[in-house]
Amino acid sequence: MQEIAAKIPGTDAKQQAILAAAFEAFRLYGFRRTSMEDIARGAGMSRASLYLHYRNKEDIFRSLAQGYYDMAAAQVSEVLALDLSPAEALERAFHTQAGPVFEALLSSPHGQELLDTKYAHTEDIIAAGEARLAEIYADWLARAERAGRVNLSGLGGEALPVARTMLSALHGVKASLPGVSEYKASISRLALMFARALAG
Repeated sequence: MQEIAAKIPGTDAKQQAILAAAFEAFRLYGFRRTSMEDIARGAGMSRASLYLHYRNKEDIFRSLAQGYYDMAAAQVSEVLALDLSPAEALERAFHTQAGPVFEALLSSPHGQELLDTKYAHTEDIIAAGEARLAEIYADWLARAERAGRVNLSGLGGEALPVARTMLSALHGVKASLPGVSEYKASISRLALMFARALAG
């Protein structure tokens, strides 16, 4: 997906084309069935040229995962910087965090395999990315509490554990691989539930 590929620091136009082609191939064929030849063809280059940029498809998958977290962190931060009610802020942030990546994943017949691959090959990237997102949500919660817009006292009083719980809940919705419309409706409900809990 070109949007993710373009967000990855240090990538040039060829690498972005490779990552976009790889994402599409993984979505259509699954990780196991996708070959470096498939990715090279999708990127409009030879397999030899592809190997000048990436060692293997695991390396490409890791770059895609890093790109997703970089993009999600930037976009969620942007949403939470807006002057929105807690319910609207959370709903927009949750939908932004999911974005077209999870829509593509949920519409893929290989969605479960791709989730399994994500945890098998990018555990360190996931841990760092989730920690960064948790800090972003926690900063927003702390600012909102200082402004009198939320009340954390009924949820333990600390922003970071609440932020981690929100992210865990988002992953729980995604884990069952619902359809796209069901997923969107579920994360909207989740945002509303957290906003009501945060109102104290």
